[in-house]
Amino acid sequence: MNSERPVVIIGGKGTAVNIAEQIEDARLRHGNPLRVEGFAIDDPLLGKEIAGLPVVCGVREVWSKFRDSDVGFIFALYRPDVMPQRLALARELQIPIERFENFIHPLAYVSASAVMGRGNVIMSHACLQQGVALGNFNIINSHVVIEHEAALADGCFLAASVCVGARVRIGSAIFVGLNSTLREDLTVADHVVVGMASGLLNSVAEGAVVYGLPARPKR
Repeated sequence: MNSERPVVIIGGKGTAVNIAEQIEDARLRHGNPLRVEGFAIDDPLLGKEIAGLPVVCGVREVWSKFRDSDVGFIFALYRPDVMPQRLALARELQIPIERFENFIHPLAYVSASAVMGRGNVIMSHACLQQGVALGNFNIINSHVVIEHEAALADGCFLAASVCVGARVRIGSAIFVGLNSTLREDLTVADHVVVGMASGLLNSVAEGAVVYGLPARPKR
């Protein structure tokens, strides 16, 4: 009996390819049941294959193509300048939420008390501590630490080596750049971008772009 579960990555560049390769690594080296069926991406310049895996269809074709199959999905089309639009796209595809897979690399740590929705990616060597809560469609890159009782809503992207302090409340469609730190007990409203290597010491209003140490709004 084959216990593998096929998954299509919606996306085909950058982090989407990293996710696909981590899924395959987890399957081949650690026995994780997810197997990458291929990518759904609209850029014809990428060709018919990416990193040795097929391009199976365009983004808006993906549900009609795989509706009647056992294929699951991971949405990985995020980019810092269009985070709200991409989260909206994930919802507009009308894929039932239960068809989205959570992927947790075996070399990540996720506390038994952490909770999450669907379509989340926890990459290798990330760490989610006690009571962390994730919504849907969040990408947590390698070496990210999310401290106890912090919460993310939907469609957030935490780049590698981000550190989120305890009890931080993060809204939807947030991008946090490489090697940034968010102090404990902050609130980060929807659609915020935190620039690379920033130190966030204060709560941030909706739609702000902040960066620096300490992080300040872009003028």
